[in-house]
Amino acid sequence: MANEKPKFGKLQKTLAAFMAVLGFSKEDDIPINAEEKKLDLTAEQMVALEKALGKAPTAQMIKAMDGEIKAALHGNLQLKAIQDELDAILKEQELIQEDLENPEAKTEDDATVSAKLERLNTALSAETKKRKELEATVQELLKDSEGDVPAAIIKLNKATMEHSATHLFASGKQYDAFDKRPWNARLRDGGVKATDFTNDSKSTIPTLQGDLEHFVRQNPTVIESLFNDYEELPAEWDRVTNVQDRISSGFVIAAEIVQGRKKGWAPKQKFKFDTEEGKVYRKKIDITFDGYELQEMENTWVGQIKNMEGSHPWKMSFVGFLLSELAKQQKVDDRIAQINGIFSVGGDGDTPGANVNSQNGLRYLWWYYRDVLKKYRPFNIGLPTEANIVDYIEKAILMIPEENRKDQGLEIQISDRWKRAYNKKAGEIYNLQYSTDQGKKDYSLDHPIDRPNFKFQVLKDQTQTDFIGFTYSKNIQDMQYRPEERNMFTFTFEKRDMHIFADYRRGIRFKFVGTKTVPGDPKEFEKQVLWSNNAPIFSNETKVPVFDDKSGILKVNYPNMIIDETWVTDIADIEGNLVPGQIIRITGNASLPSVKNLKDNAKFDLQGDYALNTPGTITLFVNEDKTLKELARTTTAPEVAVTDVGFTEAVIDANEGNVFRFNGEDTTAITNILNGVESQSIKIYGTDTADVDVTLSTTGNIHVTVNATLASAADYIQLTNVAGTWMETKRVIA
Repeated sequence: MANEKPKFGKLQKTLAAFMAVLGFSKEDDIPINAEEKKLDLTAEQMVALEKALGKAPTAQMIKAMDGEIKAALHGNLQLKAIQDELDAILKEQELIQEDLENPEAKTEDDATVSAKLERLNTALSAETKKRKELEATVQELLKDSEGDVPAAIIKLNKATMEHSATHLFASGKQYDAFDKRPWNARLRDGGVKATDFTNDSKSTIPTLQGDLEHFVRQNPTVIESLFNDYEELPAEWDRVTNVQDRISSGFVIAAEIVQGRKKGWAPKQKFKFDTEEGKVYRKKIDITFDGYELQEMENTWVGQIKNMEGSHPWKMSFVGFLLSELAKQQKVDDRIAQINGIFSVGGDGDTPGANVNSQNGLRYLWWYYRDVLKKYRPFNIGLPTEANIVDYIEKAILMIPEENRKDQGLEIQISDRWKRAYNKKAGEIYNLQYSTDQGKKDYSLDHPIDRPNFKFQVLKDQTQTDFIGFTYSKNIQDMQYRPEERNMFTFTFEKRDMHIFADYRRGIRFKFVGTKTVPGDPKEFEKQVLWSNNAPIFSNETKVPVFDDKSGILKVNYPNMIIDETWVTDIADIEGNLVPGQIIRITGNASLPSVKNLKDNAKFDLQGDYALNTPGTITLFVNEDKTLKELARTTTAPEVAVTDVGFTEAVIDANEGNVFRFNGEDTTAITNILNGVESQSIKIYGTDTADVDVTLSTTGNIHVTVNATLASAADYIQLTNVAGTWMETKRVIA
């Protein structure tokens, strides 16, 4: 059919690769198991896919395509009726077969046995017919990849949307009804006036609350698909569920045990036992929508729905939109915390905490195992540069033991910045050295040159760092207690507000890191599966809030801390992740209710007490006995450094700064200013060099009141960008 819709509407690029590898000319050739609602591939087809695409991408592709099939067929009554009939036929076959195999059947006459065989043949024929009907129904349903008629796909590019007299999109769903739901009526009528959730809260908010509860209860698979719509952690990483609090893995490492045969008994075995532990962190979601916020959400929903080409009816519903926004933000929050998290929870229970402090994330674990426990030894190879990045990665790989670096399934955790730098430099190398069109301008493979077993794992949340880590993908484990917890939203109504909350648990860990050895241990005990450079993992700007438990002890989880504004106790002691040689920074808080101090005592060797009620920072050094010595202190927050830009030419680039000082040797007339943004102001200064001036007149994109001559370093003119023209707004000329 000319207008037939694709079975896999969301996965057209994936589908093209899938069909190309397996040689399918049209979508109808794709084998589907109608009963199990998934692809039905042969072992040979699986091998072909994995050879062409890789094992992990193939698994991810099949999971996505199976999800599309299930989504298209889920809850279809026609399909269910056929399946029920097929089940009944199979049950009848089973009973007849059992009857024929019954020992008592051997005494039956031929006519009775023939009748049973005829019934069995009839049942087998009915099964074949019903299976064909099921297959045909599945194929027909898959022609519409997003649901059933009448409003399975809502055509929003038409002048009007299709609705029934009682329901939005003719869905028949409670939450799409027009009755008592002015937001649905508004969309139907194209109205401008938003629902008055504030003054009509007694009727509107309980209705909306009930719709949300009904939606979640009736559409559990929809809620799960909402979470799968948004980017999470890499698919190659390991995953485990049912972790209530902690999980441990034990390891045994053996030294050599074989020796040459001789007389006597000379045992030589040595074993080392080690464990790695992972922890899930308890998290919560607390959201309150007041009337104004619900109005804003409604306005956004109405605005966005007019720009959509088509989607599931549940995505178009107001309640579906609300839940999708919650799921989207939760998915992003979880991903950021799993990578950047540094745990710190405390303070007033009614004060919201930062998502990034809800758990220890992957970068924290790298820091903890490298710099605190020292369970693996980093490479001392300096820092990467844009010029050396390709050689830098290769040098690091060569420092990994050969028995490991030849393995499959290794990955390189790298920031987006350094991956882009690698692509650029590797592209130049390919262009010069390889007879291929790959990399003429940019290298686009997901692994280093000639290292296909090392996958570049770009962590978009790993920023402001030169750190690069190497490990096995399956060595990283995403831990949850019950995955469905995160979509178990509870809705309550109070006064004019609607409250939404949920509780769940999540964490991340390395399954194995390395072993700490002591003098005399055999070389075989020097095992590690984490490798990295020794660059700082976090930037100096990363600070973790610390909260007062009234003990007078500062508990250190990370060495760069900022005092919470509710702190009310002098600090006389410190404990936690302290390592000799470590630098500790404690930043105060000008919002403290009263003056509290870091005390000068036997634990803290200070130049006197340090007041914590300023935005300054005290820097400390951890001694061998874990006492701390003051290195420096400030009482004010650091100011952002402003660097003046020297220039010698007639053209200035406003992207380089806001203050320009002339340091040329000849008198120069400014003729043009490049770049810059609306309302940006720049100052141009002259020079004290004798007989050298800077002049400006109305020319190019520069407009001055009168011609200006800057004859000294103190003379300047200020220009402001107004619609692309740099107009004079101030001048100081002696």
